[in-house]
Amino acid sequence: MASTKKLVKFNSSFNHLLWFFLLFFTYAAAQGIALDAPEFVTIGIFAQTVGLFPVLALALYFTRQLFIEDWQKTKKNILLTIGLIVAGVMAIFFLSGIVGVIYEKLGIEGTSENQESLEVMLASKYGLVMIISIVIFAPILEELIFRKFLFGIAEEKFKWPGWAAILISSLVFSLVHLTSGDFEYILLYLPQALVMGVLYHYSKNNIFVSIGIHFLNNLIAVIGIFVLGGIG
Repeated sequence: MASTKKLVKFNSSFNHLLWFFLLFFTYAAAQGIALDAPEFVTIGIFAQTVGLFPVLALALYFTRQLFIEDWQKTKKNILLTIGLIVAGVMAIFFLSGIVGVIYEKLGIEGTSENQESLEVMLASKYGLVMIISIVIFAPILEELIFRKFLFGIAEEKFKWPGWAAILISSLVFSLVHLTSGDFEYILLYLPQALVMGVLYHYSKNNIFVSIGIHFLNNLIAVIGIFVLGGIG
């Protein structure tokens, strides 16, 4: 019996590693198309939306048990889940305001190339397609990659304490959004990642908490881009 339990645990860790690398490099490749060739806006849009759809579908199919387990946690504590999501979004906006002040004091202007690329794609004729990627696909895929798998590997496989798992998953999350090398903008992403990591850990690794925060944050950001940017 002991050997069977050990085998199951090994297989679980192996699957975490396998899914992390598979999803990470596939997602990074889609991001890279949009960032390395911004003049091909349409290619970037469909790489991040249509191209990622089968990846997301397969990931959801093979990890459905993880979602079922976390949905049970959500149903048992629905008010807590909603409260954590709302608190997370508010915390991100508060910390983002502080980051804005810091950047202003340091004389850092503009935004990351990743953000600029997203705004260009949203302003294109296929902008509505891009919304699907930003608001729906990105929260699910990124939370699977950085919270459920990377966080899980650090915490379960390597037995790191929660704070270390939060830190490493947040750093990798932030850096993957800066593939063009504009690392001075890391604070645009790090507060969001830390908030989602902390509340994911606090919710006993309930992915619906971090997905909910990520979803609302991206939705509000997209609305802001359309309203303030005069897109539409």
